Amino acid sequence: MNVCFVTPEYFPISGGTGAYVYYLSHSLQKLGHNVHVVARHSEDSEKIVDGIKVHYRKGTGNAILRYWRFARSASNKIEELNKQVGLDIIHANLPLVPSFAIPKDSAKALVCAVHSTWKGEAIVTKRDNPKELNPNEKMMLRFNRLLRRYETKLMKRSDALIAVSRYTVGELTELYGIEEERIHVIYNGVDIDKFKPRPDRAELRRQFGLEEEKKIVLFVGRLYHRKGLETLLHSIPPVIQEFGDVKFAISGTGFKKKEQSLRDLAKELDIEDYVTFLGYVPDEKLPDLYATSDIFVLPAIYENFPFAILEAQATGLPVISTKVGGIPEFLTDKENGFLIDPSDPTQLTQRILTLLQDPKLAEEMGRRGRELIEEKLSWRLITGQVIDLYQKLLGTA
Repeated sequence: MNVCFVTPEYFPISGGTGAYVYYLSHSLQKLGHNVHVVARHSEDSEKIVDGIKVHYRKGTGNAILRYWRFARSASNKIEELNKQVGLDIIHANLPLVPSFAIPKDSAKALVCAVHSTWKGEAIVTKRDNPKELNPNEKMMLRFNRLLRRYETKLMKRSDALIAVSRYTVGELTELYGIEEERIHVIYNGVDIDKFKPRPDRAELRRQFGLEEEKKIVLFVGRLYHRKGLETLLHSIPPVIQEFGDVKFAISGTGFKKKEQSLRDLAKELDIEDYVTFLGYVPDEKLPDLYATSDIFVLPAIYENFPFAILEAQATGLPVISTKVGGIPEFLTDKENGFLIDPSDPTQLTQRILTLLQDPKLAEEMGRRGRELIEEKLSWRLITGQVIDLYQKLLGTA
């Protein structure tokens, strides 16, 4: 098949959508399909990235303008590709691809993967303290009706929608009125050969400047309020009162103001010596970072199906996260980790201490998490489900 992905993120990977398209496109290519990617970048260029034909289209400006400009440029490129190769499938990625990015009749079938929704994000973001919102979140709220209009148009034009969780199905049916028979739940996957337990932990820790003798509690994600980082920081003082040989490693970037506010909070809580902000860790280094750690924590306020938890589980880490979005669909409380209520530092403290003080339990939970990934969420399995959907739409199944 000739497949074209349309995505605001690709390589270098900057978020969950970028990871989704990067790994899925390579899985399809390995199976012999002809794959193109049209992705946003700072400049127009044509590149081969690990064997994939990537057509970067320029999109610059604020949070809204850069995607609008990318969409206009992407539309022209997609028409050109269809004339050249005859596209079978266009696989767009919502919510960051507006409907006018995809020309009509530019492929035999149009599929949209829904990673989150503008309306779902707005509902959650409006609950936050306005002072906690970053410029992108403020812009998203300000233009939410416009964003939803183009998002909804693309949903309704699509031959099928891929929901990355059952929770996402609920958003689509309840908030957008999409018929459930048009929605197919296909979870995100993980590269189980790339993300796996490693024996060389001491050496890896030295690479990241982490103490060899301490337990490492890891967070990976953007430094946004919805990731629950304030909850994590507030959970730390009582942890270190009972268990001092621990270090909390926070990997990710955000707006400078947000990162500074987190650093200020760590100073206010007198936990600076127990927290290290690693900044942005490149995708190729992430497997090493997970492998240095003992526990993974994502105290999110809003998520649909986060890659970070999958990557942590594939590495054999016990996970502590929240009962939000699609997380409970693959994180089972007291089996492969712990589920807590969002914005509850007391619960988070208790669960972190449980795993720090019971290494056998932590190891067993990590083992079960790895087994789940191998059995249900490897990219090999997920790619097979995507291909089945493509073939059904093309009438070749």
